[in-house]
Amino acid sequence: MQKIIIQEEKERIKKRNQLVIGIVLIWLMVVSTLGYAFIDRTGVNSNNSNNEKIEYNGIEFIRDENFYWKFKIQETDFLTKHNPQETEDITFSGSKLIAEYRNKPMYFAGENGEHVLEIARNLNGIVLRTSNACLENDKECSQDNENFPIKKCSNENIIVFKESVNENKIYQEENCIFIETNYANQARYADKFLFSILGIQ
Repeated sequence: MQKIIIQEEKERIKKRNQLVIGIVLIWLMVVSTLGYAFIDRTGVNSNNSNNEKIEYNGIEFIRDENFYWKFKIQETDFLTKHNPQETEDITFSGSKLIAEYRNKPMYFAGENGEHVLEIARNLNGIVLRTSNACLENDKECSQDNENFPIKKCSNENIIVFKESVNENKIYQEENCIFIETNYANQARYADKFLFSILGIQ
């Protein structure tokens, strides 16, 4: 008789423990699901850059998952590596606006790289086309790049990149924009140019 009672007690304790463990597991699953849904909805669990936003001169800049800044002007989308706050320290007194580039070819002279892609990507569909060129009187360029056309600042839109370790500057001479800076800074200066012609800065 004692053995039967002990066996029944063991079975009862075992069932109770299984029930408690089952309830705890169900509770953990429900709480973790709700917690994940709440965190994902509020953006805490997503990449912090997805929700980073700034407003600058009435334009909203949103940082995407690739760490680029998206913004829209007159139904046209733009994508830059930097936002205008990051280029405020750059002095540029260029007078050209986006309308002066519309449906006209744009040429790039000098250093090639991400900074050229930054401008070309954003002006694609605005300018007639983009291509490389040699600036008039740049003998080194014309010797190294025989297939590049020779262009003048007086009658063509040209962005000239020059790598410089001593000085960082961007300036305009006739229709040419000169960007002289170290390689690491060239994309930031390219964005300054874009913000300027778009009337953001």
